[in-house]
Amino acid sequence: MGRQRNLTDLVSARTLEKIQDNFSVATGMSCVIYNEKGTQVTRISNPSKLWQKASTDRNIAQNYRAICQKAFEKCAKTGQVQIINAYLDCFAFVVPIYFEGMISGFAVGGLTRYGNPSKNLCVEESLKLSIDIDTFLDMYWALPIVTEEKLEACANLFKHIATTISQIAKEGSEAKQKVQDVTEINELLEQEIHQSEERYKKLFETINDGVYFANQEGICTEINKAGANLLGYEPEELIGSNLKNIYVNPEDRQTFINQLQTSGHIENFHPFIRTKNGETKYFETNAVTITDKNGTIIGVQGIFRNIDHRLHNILKHDTSQTFIPRTQNNQVSPQKT
Repeated sequence: MGRQRNLTDLVSARTLEKIQDNFSVATGMSCVIYNEKGTQVTRISNPSKLWQKASTDRNIAQNYRAICQKAFEKCAKTGQVQIINAYLDCFAFVVPIYFEGMISGFAVGGLTRYGNPSKNLCVEESLKLSIDIDTFLDMYWALPIVTEEKLEACANLFKHIATTISQIAKEGSEAKQKVQDVTEINELLEQEIHQSEERYKKLFETINDGVYFANQEGICTEINKAGANLLGYEPEELIGSNLKNIYVNPEDRQTFINQLQTSGHIENFHPFIRTKNGETKYFETNAVTITDKNGTIIGVQGIFRNIDHRLHNILKHDTSQTFIPRTQNNQVSPQKT
């Protein structure tokens, strides 16, 4: 693969995982980092249920590793992002991570889908994995649906983040020459993480999904135009509003808050949201808490998208009519506080 440098010798796995967690929240995609030899060095951020199940099959896992290895080699040779058909017409990107001109690792983001799956392929795969077809389809539909252009845009976003990783590695390398105390080194890296989060936060405005920031009281402090438009508003109409007011079901909001307070993050949460014109929409959201240097929660950052199409698919295939979404008739709109 050419000149290489071991990524985990430069940046701790904990630091890498925090960076990839932020990316997953911003895009809704899974993300994992490998070292320059193609060995996984971080846990998967926002893993899909489909891949968690499929990867238990030895043949599927081996085939995936072979596909990734080829992509790693091509990345190292060309320095370019690679888009791979990772599994069953589910796509992912591979981004090279450099340090001082040398390959030090790779980031893989996905799985995503461009459309609906082939029914015959899904039937075959569900039999292979020993699960019923309805369960398999539910897991498949839960994957983020994107265009090829959006997947490439997310890959390019991670290229910017890879530059941040390289900067952290450089500062960590310089610190190690001066400081032997591991605790002090980690403090230097944490400071760079907080600064890098502010730098690439603005890049999220290019994402078609909604991206928002709220304080600890739930007051929206920032939202991109795409997110505001999904709700029928302009950004300035939502900033300063309490986001609890757009929930159709108050208990959904409480569940959301409880999960964040308990674990610091929430993934694939599906509330019903009331738009400005009074329509009820089915959304998917991922979010993480924002903390200060002392670990105190000071807010929330998250991403959301309209998944009405997925609800329609569920209802279409749920011939038993057991899936009954909860709604309320009262109209809700954001209120300034």
